[in-house]
Parts: sequence; C-alpha cells; structure tokens
Amino acid sequence: MNIIFIRIVYLSIIFLFSTINLHADIIGSKHDLSATNFYGNYAGASTEVCVFCHAPHGGSEELDGPLWNRKVTDTSAYILYNGNQEVPNNPTLLCLSCHDGVSATGAMSAVNAQDTHNIINSPGAGHENQPATPNCYACHFSGDIYPGPEWTIGPDLTNDHPVSISYADAKSKNPSGFEPNPLNGLKLNNGNVECSSCHDPHDTTNPLFLRVSNTDSGLCNSCHIK
Repeated sequence: MNIIFIRIVYLSIIFLFSTINLHADIIGSKHDLSATNFYGNYAGASTEVCVFCHAPHGGSEELDGPLWNRKVTDTSAYILYNGNQEVPNNPTLLCLSCHDGVSATGAMSAVNAQDTHNIINSPGAGHENQPATPNCYACHFSGDIYPGPEWTIGPDLTNDHPVSISYADAKSKNPSGFEPNPLNGLKLNNGNVECSSCHDPHDTTNPLFLRVSNTDSGLCNSCHIK
C-alpha cells in the first residue's frame, strides 16, 4: 500500500508541475486574451486565461476539442489549398474558430463577430449570458476596427500551407521529397497534416508557436527533403 501511495503522490506532483508550466507559457503570450496580455492591459477584460479556448463545463458539441469554448458558424465557407470547398478536419477547425478572421475588412468569414466576442460558456457558475470579456488589444492591437492581418487567415486557405491532407498520400506522390515520417516532434493527426502539426498553441519557445525553430528552414526540412 505504501508503494502504491508513493506512486500516486509522485504522479500527482508531475501532473501539477506540468500544468503549472503549461499555464505559465500561456500567460502573457499572444494566446493570452485576459486582462493582462502580450499587447497591453485592458481593465474591462476577464482575468481568466484558459477560458477563451477551453470551457470549464459545457464545451462545444460541434468542434471536437478539449472542452472547446468557441464556435464556427459556417463550415461550408472554407476553401482548401486544392481549391475545393471542403470542411477542414477538426484540429484545424479549432484554430480557425479564432484565426478565421472574423469578417476582417469585410471579407467573407466562417465565424461571425458575435461568436468571436462571446465564448460558449463562462467560468464558474456563469454561462453565455455572462460572457468573459476578452482583452480587445489582443486582437485589435493596432487600434483598428478590424483585427490585424498578421493572424487573420480567413476561410480561403488556397494561399496557405495545405492542411487536412494525408502525409502518406503526399509522400506517395513524391517519395524522394518527403521524410518517411515528420522529424523533430512535428505531429500528425490521424496521419494528416493539420495546423497543430507545425504549431503548438501552448508553447512559446519559438516565434509563432512553432514546434521547431525555422532557422535555416529547420521546420520545413522536418518534412520536406530539399
């Protein structure tokens, strides 16, 4: 019994410290939409950090994320790299629930402004009728009415790296052009390349939340043989 108890305590400590480190990476980062943010302070915003992506309860029933707290209004709006009007796979949809662009400069959007400025479920006993207000400066850091173009990808993905594609299919079409499997910790989701293959939203080690530094094309060379 003593050995089992010690193991439980040991695993609990590991989990606690891993959670603290994860939380510490987000605080003050560009993914911190709370009152104190990478871009500045906004007194009217919530002090919650995780809630703008994750719900404490009652997360999205449409987006299969870890208690995902956001919506995508119109999944039919997306056009993938191949030019086809298709719905991206779920891991990429999670990212696009913010990075879609929210009708930036009047362009088409799959996420309407109301969905962007209101999470599904507020922390504690709150609900959508008591939303946690985000830090405006996190998205409107230049003071403009529309979010900055640095992160507004939009639903037209024809000018972005392919997502929701099979790595094995791409490799079969060009065997000498791809590594047998992605290197340096790049992730596939069910064998597919998604936004999260190259980006880790919780890790600020590299710019743009990249899983690998792209110095000397290190990120690109993790998959592509040049």
